Amino acid sequence: MIGVKSSVFRFDGVEVREREFSIIKAGETLPVEPKAFRVLLFLLHNPQKLIRKEELLDAVWGETAVSENSLTRSIALLRRLLGDDTHVPRYIETVATVGYRFICPVEAVEDARGGLTTSDSADTPSEPSPTNNAAEVEAVPAKAQGGSSRTLRRSWLAAAVVAVCILASAIWYLLRPLPKLRVIEYTQIIHDTHHETPIGTDGTRLYFNNYYSPNPLGQSAVTGGVISYYPVSIAGPTISEVSPDGSSMLVLSDEPGLWSVRVSDGSLRHLADDRVSSAAWSPDGALVVYSMPNGDVKVVRSDGTNARKLVTTHDPTGRFFVYGLKWSPDGSKIRFSMSNRIWQISADGSNLHLLLPAWHPSWGQCCGDWTSNGDFFVFLSQDSLFGGATGTPGARMWALDERHRMFAKASAEPVELASGPIRWGMPIPSKDGRKIFARGAVLHGELVRYDAKSRQLQPYLGGISAEFVSFSPDGRYLAYVTFPEGILWRANPDGSNPLQLTDRPWYPKAPRWSPDGSQILFFETPVGGPARGYVIPSDGGTPRPILPERNEPQGDPNWSPDGRKIVYGSQETESGTTTRIIQVLDLDTGRETTLPRSQGLNSPRWSPDGRYVVALFQRPRTDDLLIFDFKTQGWTVLQKEWAGFPTWSHDGKYVYFLRPVGDRGIYRIRPSGGTAERVLDLKGIRQTSVFGFWIGLDPDDTPMLLRDIGSDDIYALTLEEK
Repeated sequence: MIGVKSSVFRFDGVEVREREFSIIKAGETLPVEPKAFRVLLFLLHNPQKLIRKEELLDAVWGETAVSENSLTRSIALLRRLLGDDTHVPRYIETVATVGYRFICPVEAVEDARGGLTTSDSADTPSEPSPTNNAAEVEAVPAKAQGGSSRTLRRSWLAAAVVAVCILASAIWYLLRPLPKLRVIEYTQIIHDTHHETPIGTDGTRLYFNNYYSPNPLGQSAVTGGVISYYPVSIAGPTISEVSPDGSSMLVLSDEPGLWSVRVSDGSLRHLADDRVSSAAWSPDGALVVYSMPNGDVKVVRSDGTNARKLVTTHDPTGRFFVYGLKWSPDGSKIRFSMSNRIWQISADGSNLHLLLPAWHPSWGQCCGDWTSNGDFFVFLSQDSLFGGATGTPGARMWALDERHRMFAKASAEPVELASGPIRWGMPIPSKDGRKIFARGAVLHGELVRYDAKSRQLQPYLGGISAEFVSFSPDGRYLAYVTFPEGILWRANPDGSNPLQLTDRPWYPKAPRWSPDGSQILFFETPVGGPARGYVIPSDGGTPRPILPERNEPQGDPNWSPDGRKIVYGSQETESGTTTRIIQVLDLDTGRETTLPRSQGLNSPRWSPDGRYVVALFQRPRTDDLLIFDFKTQGWTVLQKEWAGFPTWSHDGKYVYFLRPVGDRGIYRIRPSGGTAERVLDLKGIRQTSVFGFWIGLDPDDTPMLLRDIGSDDIYALTLEEK
């Protein structure tokens, strides 16, 4: 411990008990890692004092060799537990590059609890003295005459007290808070090496989607075991939900259409010709509700007849469409995810509204479903750390109590079921309501670089867990983002002398050095908002938006070779339809222009000679690589079928890209086209990133990636009401 004496610290409704190693907030004990708790204790022992990072590292980790990342992670965990904000701190203030200061007033008292002592007095009433007073003797019978009435009154009084106690007990019982739902056991049922995503259960089997596999549909027993895959004669099938009786699945396709597929024999029933993004059965299996990318939510009978529109939604951010549709067990309402929030409509399409409008507005919410009896709605939340990221599971699992009992009140606030260090995927309630099935991942990576001599991937920069590695034009520095903390750093090429440039809640993505090396360009995607482009001085400072007055997305921005322009992915809306486009910002004039015929494209990369821009055309389950020639003002397809993270070689002779599925590897192709050449075979290599995978090039055009050394498994979470 930090001090010899044990203390209790109180601040802003929080109590920290040094002896018990606990943090208590609003009457609940918060789970905290030991190192993070010791960091908090050290700060509380020194309130209002600037504590240097080196002092904290020495006090908490001692002689154990750790990097500043360990301290940064502990501070981030404490802020999340306490509900603190990096930019407007209430408790822990960051002094950039120096250290931290606990700024909230603290009351500290010595914890002197010991055994309780009691003192009892043994006063014995004295016996009445004998008396010869005749009057008193004569009075005894008179007193006895009133004894029976006093006894009766005492009996009535005792009965009234008992009745009041019974009534109070009954009132307490009727008005008592209902027992909370909690997880009492975590059981790993499948070690998942292929990023399987549970999507539904029929009670005995668990069904999966695998978005990166040529056989995307799988199943296993609910107790675990081997996952078996089965083919379905639909292009790019994806399971949306399993029917209430377990006999069929709703399956989406790369092409427009929605099908019901029988589990027993794989036979198909066509339900809709629309392009469908999500679908769900009604509780009786008679109807199917489904959503479309344009925001329409429709309902159709399970035989494919009588389709009609329920409601048209409008995504306020223009970034996401309706997904995660779920019909309530009583059939009265439908919920879905959109714009990082959970929405609800009545079964007839009326009363569209947010489910939890005021609950943690800075957190994203998604992917909910009811327990089988309808008592609880279980969903995911994530803070701004992974805002807008799609390749990683959510962070925390919550339950909204929807029980209805006479007099007894359910909590209006969701109750946390499961949190870090495991990040949870979409919850799948079991048929008996006793378990939740979910993907759970502990995120950690190892930065590796291809070694041509050994033809192996070798740890780079000591194998730190970092992504988006980018080198300054003069080769003097590099920038990287730690994973999964999301901190942007600048360091020497060997990783020495790191300088922290950002802090939570930022998660900079795809940092790019300006041609003169003075600035770093990146984009950030806050929860509930569109992507924004920012620049930050490479020697430290405050990030500045590239388009502070614009609400349209500025995704994946990239410098022109002369540093006078920025190309980025945005969007335009015409006739109610939103389309991706590529735009160019002239930094001298502030003028924005759209690359011709760039509809549907994103992730632009400017060539070193300034002649070309490559971009990705996103199709369901794949991305095509296209190139724009400023001389001809036309686009050409360079590569079809999965081309991710396009990156120009430093001489501009090649475009490197990642193929994450099928014949997995890192490839390169000339801007003039031709056959792509595989540079590195990634078969059997697991990757990770805020987007699921990432590749980069060092100054010699040697490929780098973040190898997954964390865990990614399927769990059964056992529930209990207590």
